[in-house]
Amino acid sequence: MFHRTLVCLFVAFAIAVLASFLAAVGWPVDLLAHFQTQYVLAGLLFAAGFVFFRNWNMAALAICLSVVALMRMGIFDNGRFAPTANATEPAISVVTANLFGSAAALGNLVEENSARGFDLMILTELPVPADQGLLDRFEGMLHVAGTRHQALGGRPAAVILSRTAPRSVELIPVGGNPYAITKAIYCGMQAEPCVSVLAVHTLPPFRRDFYLHQADILQKLASEVSRTPGPVLVAGDMNAASWAPLLKRFQETAGVRKATCGSRWTPTWLAPVPGIGLELDHFFVRSGLAVKNCELGHFNGSDHWPVFAEFTVVDGKSSD
Repeated sequence: MFHRTLVCLFVAFAIAVLASFLAAVGWPVDLLAHFQTQYVLAGLLFAAGFVFFRNWNMAALAICLSVVALMRMGIFDNGRFAPTANATEPAISVVTANLFGSAAALGNLVEENSARGFDLMILTELPVPADQGLLDRFEGMLHVAGTRHQALGGRPAAVILSRTAPRSVELIPVGGNPYAITKAIYCGMQAEPCVSVLAVHTLPPFRRDFYLHQADILQKLASEVSRTPGPVLVAGDMNAASWAPLLKRFQETAGVRKATCGSRWTPTWLAPVPGIGLELDHFFVRSGLAVKNCELGHFNGSDHWPVFAEFTVVDGKSSD
């Protein structure tokens, strides 16, 4: 009986893994592509179960499906990932955090800023009423790009806090969302030339209309990055794993590379739950920006963990 149940569950698992190859067709099969990490772990568990029942052929098939899922994640494709920088280079300190409307998460981030002294902060889903007097809470943060009341919990918008005044700020509309992308250009933080920062928060694609909205934002974001000269940093909660079709297409079209924070498959959402968490919060860089350091934060009251990074303008001096 237990073996038969295991086989039935395994068939459903195999269908999900194979159907994820069709994810580029669109919603809802797009959702299957986000769970490659879970497929890897599930395949190994199935293999262990079949070994227990001495079903060697099924165990081998389970391992093969795990390997397939692992390859679909593209974690061995070095071209997808940002170069690293020499530790002696001056760095721009940045955090991206989805606060999930949590006042506790905001308070913990205030403490992190006091300890680290960030140059830039990309924030989404601010708590109410923390959007009022936001800069007063963060020591040294003097400027905000974006519309705070549009970046509250559940809303697809982002704000950028900075110590340095932006040279320009642009709110880029997509569809019916006039605040879909926040773009700011900063000069003189640590090095020249100026760095363009684009912040975004897309809706999770668990509904068709959300998926279409996410696709429109990422397409517009890719177009904007492509026509932006000089170093570019893209950050925020994109509600997509980096190997999912929409985000992979954005990366290829925009010519950006993902910053590795922790491992190449570090979850940022529900991170402390083994086998459940997804990597939804990202840094992408282009044109001379390299990663000096990047690390996942810790639980701070939000279901998303913050991501801390240091970037440097290297102008071709970076190394993989």
